[in-house]
Amino acid sequence: MKKSLLVLGISALAVALPASSALAKPSTFQRFDASVVGGHGTAAKPKAIQLGLHPFHQYGTKGGPTNIGNKNTGGTLENPFSTVFAYVYFDKAIVFNTNSFPGCDKTTVINTPDLCPAASRVDVASSASGMLRTKGDTKGTFAAWQKQPGFPANDLVNLEIKTFVENALTPGGAPVKDTLALRVQSPVSGGVVIDGKLENVVGPAKKFYTKRMKFSIPDGLIEPVGGVVSQLVNFDSGVKAAVANGKPLVGLGACPKSKKLLFGYNADYTINTTRQADGIHWKIGDTGPIVAKVVPCK
Repeated sequence: MKKSLLVLGISALAVALPASSALAKPSTFQRFDASVVGGHGTAAKPKAIQLGLHPFHQYGTKGGPTNIGNKNTGGTLENPFSTVFAYVYFDKAIVFNTNSFPGCDKTTVINTPDLCPAASRVDVASSASGMLRTKGDTKGTFAAWQKQPGFPANDLVNLEIKTFVENALTPGGAPVKDTLALRVQSPVSGGVVIDGKLENVVGPAKKFYTKRMKFSIPDGLIEPVGGVVSQLVNFDSGVKAAVANGKPLVGLGACPKSKKLLFGYNADYTINTTRQADGIHWKIGDTGPIVAKVVPCK
């Protein structure tokens, strides 16, 4: 498992596309990896596991997106996109017991995370870095890694990440602990939280998965300031093997007969940070298919 919890990659390279070239959608180069550390239990008594999730975009490598002169130059994607919602799908043998853990309310997570109950923090590691890209740069050429007022002097933006079980509320106002709060401390946006809410899988994907986690990316990471787009091109996260009240945070029951576990990922993207007509919600310009990943069940 990689050491960083989240890497926020936002980069820009000079682009000179022929007029007839179509810009690739963000989902075209979406990739996904996952890992499980720890052995299986039984359906009645799952064992705690350490879980690694790594959605990323293939770029700067063979098979990645092309840009200048139809060549791969190491840029991210031609289109300045932002991830709005990210979905991780879990094998049916994976169970969650977030309700068994102490939670922390979002205000405390953002403002004074050290006051959260110690057992509510569940990340494996906390490091991240990223770069910035300007909005509206799909036409013609633009300077590599354009700097914006208020951003650090260098091109990399370092982020601090902490993950907690969150004391959330249902739409009716009832308390519920079905959400992980990924606190991102940015030198530009300050403290913001990516909510990861557990929900049941519906539709065709239900054949393969029971639960998924929906990550809602906050505005501070989608468009930190006007004219700047944040591209999440490498999101490397880990949740530790932890037990509270006799139940694992993330547990693995009996292995399937195949001895394989199935995970999946897809995302909703806004292109060039475009808002819907209400001026509040982001317009989804691309929704990717589920990218599956099979890992051994031990």
